[in-house]
Amino acid sequence: MKIAFDTSLLRSLPLEKALEEISNTGYKYIETGFAHFSAAESSDEDAKVLLETASRYNLELIALLGNYPLSYPDEEVRTIAVQQYLRAIERTESLDCKILASELNGDLEDRAGSEKAFLKSFEELRPNLERSGVTLCFEAHPGDFIESNRLAVDFIQKINSNRLRYLYCVPHSFILGQDVREMIEYAKDVLGYVHFCDSLRPQKTFFSGRYFPKVLPHQHLLPGLGDVDLKGVLETLRRMGYDGSITINPFSHFDHPIEALRDSKARMDSMMKMP
Repeated sequence: MKIAFDTSLLRSLPLEKALEEISNTGYKYIETGFAHFSAAESSDEDAKVLLETASRYNLELIALLGNYPLSYPDEEVRTIAVQQYLRAIERTESLDCKILASELNGDLEDRAGSEKAFLKSFEELRPNLERSGVTLCFEAHPGDFIESNRLAVDFIQKINSNRLRYLYCVPHSFILGQDVREMIEYAKDVLGYVHFCDSLRPQKTFFSGRYFPKVLPHQHLLPGLGDVDLKGVLETLRRMGYDGSITINPFSHFDHPIEALRDSKARMDSMMKMP
């Protein structure tokens, strides 16, 4: 398994400085977030700078973020999103990157309309995507039209494309379902990518007694600072023979990004040594 780091934590730094810090910490692989690179809106010059900078710091780009509302029921919004994905797929391939990571999105209040929009959008993407060397990996993010691990896996399997895979986002585990081992095992046939961080159980986040949010809360904490069974996650991935990438994305630590970056490496190295 390749262990990568998401540049988004270092969004306050320019690309060059962010990649220098990631490399100095000991990471070899990166996912780039919107703060440093836009898959759909980037120019050829932007792509050249990204590749040259990554190469200078001996970093390999294993994923780009490309998150556009292709499952939104509004036809105008959906059509624009399809064009964004087409450009993002083309850019991802031009960078010799294999994964375009995204979220299912959609309208939680209109699940049927969102599912219909996603399926229509994917059929418009399918010819270009399946001719490319890029795999679209979608996660079920809290607040998306699908929030359940099982439902998301079933949905992706139903579409039946070897260029469409599931992204299991570990810090969303308490919203996706109950048991991380069972959820990952259920996803094994379509699992293409993993985001790795920790989170508190939603019940530990306090809200006013006068209201409760429609979307359950989660965090992106450094591994070991929350309640997710991270040992169970890694043990299950190993047992399955998962040989893809795991990207660390501790977004909850924007107040001290460099320290969190370094701490993430030490914590992850320790976890990977566990029997």
